Amino acid sequence: MKRSRSLLAVGASVVLLTTACAGGGGTQDGAGGDSLTYALGDEPDVLNPALVDEHLDPVTEMVFRGLTAHDEDNKIVPALAESWKTSKDERTYTFSLRDGVTWHDGEPFTADDVVFTIEGTRDGDFVTSNKFANVTDVTADDDHTVTIKLSEPTPALLDSLANGILPEHVLADTGIDDPDFNEHPIGTGPFQLDTWKHNEYATLSAFDDYYGGAPGLDGITISYVPDAATRLIKLKNGEVDAAYLEPQQAKEFDGDGGASGIDVEVWPTADYRGVMFNMTDDRFTDPAPRQAMNYAIDRDAIIKSVQHGYGSPATGPLGKSPFHADVADYSFDPKRVTKIMTDAGYEKNDDGTWAMDGTPVAFDLTTFAEDGLRASMIEVLATQLREQGFDVTAKPEPRDAVKWDKLETFLIGWGTPYDPDGALYGPFHSSEALADNGSNYGSYANDDADQALEEGRSTSDEKTRKKAYTDFQQALVEDPPYVFVSYLDAINAVPSNLEGLKERTLAHHGYGFFWNAEDWSFAK
Repeated sequence: MKRSRSLLAVGASVVLLTTACAGGGGTQDGAGGDSLTYALGDEPDVLNPALVDEHLDPVTEMVFRGLTAHDEDNKIVPALAESWKTSKDERTYTFSLRDGVTWHDGEPFTADDVVFTIEGTRDGDFVTSNKFANVTDVTADDDHTVTIKLSEPTPALLDSLANGILPEHVLADTGIDDPDFNEHPIGTGPFQLDTWKHNEYATLSAFDDYYGGAPGLDGITISYVPDAATRLIKLKNGEVDAAYLEPQQAKEFDGDGGASGIDVEVWPTADYRGVMFNMTDDRFTDPAPRQAMNYAIDRDAIIKSVQHGYGSPATGPLGKSPFHADVADYSFDPKRVTKIMTDAGYEKNDDGTWAMDGTPVAFDLTTFAEDGLRASMIEVLATQLREQGFDVTAKPEPRDAVKWDKLETFLIGWGTPYDPDGALYGPFHSSEALADNGSNYGSYANDDADQALEEGRSTSDEKTRKKAYTDFQQALVEDPPYVFVSYLDAINAVPSNLEGLKERTLAHHGYGFFWNAEDWSFAK
């Protein structure tokens, strides 16, 4: 969905002056030197695809390329690899690499870079290391052919290979986590990094020798502005050309008929919010209250009041995936809440709170205080749950103060539009529990869910995977790890004469907006 809106008129000379002060060189009139300055809230610690998921950082996404990429339907397509073949047992992949690809420093890209990246990532202790845990051997058969052997079928491999490949000639002596490289990366993507000034901006210029052809823009500057209100001010006064907006800010652009030349792009995301239970807490052993709470919240009311209409109800973690199964009938249903709780032996006490043997169902609901949307959401959720007999207290905390193992419940954000294994195994498989340094922060453990996740990641057969992930979603209905709340829309304000944008379902926090930035240009 594209909604055309506008801003206060700003003279071209003011735009150029203030944008230059922000660290960019943005022009919106299509004259020579076309560049774009974009403001967002989050700044990465490093610019290295082995150390940070490139789909969660636009600079890394534009500087690097992987063997594969995702198209506008989030399907796997060739990138640095022109093609590949898979053995019948799904344990050997042979990739044919593009000829003539160069790094930003002019050195040729070869199969040795692929071997170096996969081995270094797999053998390191990085957030992306598990992507290649099943790789037993990777070899460069010649400069343009790579063979990867696996310990077991790994259908998510092609998805994992969308992560950027690193240059061996730069990192061979230092290792892939070289601090200097993390600040001054060299990739094969359509844009190269010129300057990164921490807490302010990163400037990129077009890489004219990009294998896909020279980008349409001469440069892009990412301006780091954590405060949403400040981003809006900078957008209005012309300090930036484009910005990531909060839902409540979209109304700022209603009613001027598009006169000032700003469009608001509203794209769906696979980013959902859910109340995560700490399953090591004895209060959450019984699944009945967790089941009931999924019927105790009014998702439509939350989307309308907190998200200002920019989102959709969530009934599970695969709502934006082809593997979504319609097995959860979650809706706001107080009668269903009462039936589930009474059938399980709960009664309401004198305070109107559900209780078992005199012990009320009571807990704190926490989230990051700095996240305004989440902080508002837990206030509404706590109110709705209290109205249905659950004694819930909203308790936002500063990010640095959050101790995952001490939480009772937490409003979490998850979701990816890519292979379901990447969206599910980490947060839901018992082997990934927090105590084992995994990303299963709620320490959820369910044998049926584990079995389904293992089956889903063990074959590329679509029917087998579909059944496995349906079984997984059914296990979550019977034993819910979360109260699933809603999916978010990503809201971006851009110049109306910026061409080439292609909508697709975005990732966590709306990242991936720059997925085809090389195709962007200003209308002449």
